[in-house]
Amino acid sequence: MSAGIAIGFFTSAAAGILGALLLAPFRELGRFFFVLNAGLAFLLLCLAAPFRVSSPSAAPAGRILAAVAMALLIGYVSALLLLRRGRSWTGLLVPAAAAALLATAEDGWAAAGERGPKWMFSVAALCAAALLGSVTVGMLLGHWYLVRTRLDVSHLETFARFFAISLVARAAFFVAGLLWTGARSPLGLGLFLSEIAIDRGVFFWQRVFFGFLGPAAFAYMVHETARIRSTQSATGILYLGVIFVVYGEFLARYLALAGAGPM
Repeated sequence: MSAGIAIGFFTSAAAGILGALLLAPFRELGRFFFVLNAGLAFLLLCLAAPFRVSSPSAAPAGRILAAVAMALLIGYVSALLLLRRGRSWTGLLVPAAAAALLATAEDGWAAAGERGPKWMFSVAALCAAALLGSVTVGMLLGHWYLVRTRLDVSHLETFARFFAISLVARAAFFVAGLLWTGARSPLGLGLFLSEIAIDRGVFFWQRVFFGFLGPAAFAYMVHETARIRSTQSATGILYLGVIFVVYGEFLARYLALAGAGPM
């Protein structure tokens, strides 16, 4: 189970960062912002790699897609650092993000097993990637305002909105997954929900609080503080958002692999 949790979390976080990076303005932020985020995504894929190799349940297609994403990221970061300055090299970033997102979807598909509809697990994994990517890149973007004091605050507002939209999508598939799994459970919907909320309540309610309620409050506060150009406050709130979302997503993967449905 631990291998499945690690593969799903690290890959979805990397994919989310790369996907969110496509929304960031290259000219205003500069190449080192993109190097930092791409390097972080590469590190996360490296952390997932040993689990992919050692776990028999890891999806073969996921291994190939993750390896492709890593190779493209090496080329992307090398191009940013060594070749002509001022060029965004989006032609390498886009396929790297696509490969990582496809690997994330494939991991969700493989993790479903007989636990529920495979497509729902895949979409839930992609929503998790969007949530992890939006809050992580948004937090790093907040730091860039300390370096580039004239940076337009609208970029941080964009990521605050992306964070909120990703959270809504994640919550929607969380509820849909619970209802679908409960309706198909031999226990029936009522008893299934009771078992999840009571017998596994320690993990389930932490999942709800750290994964949804806390981040929802943070998303609102980030948008409001960014709107009044209080970028340092927004960055501090995003720090908390990263902690909450990361913990919530680890719990989501544990509950999903324990049979609670796409969490």
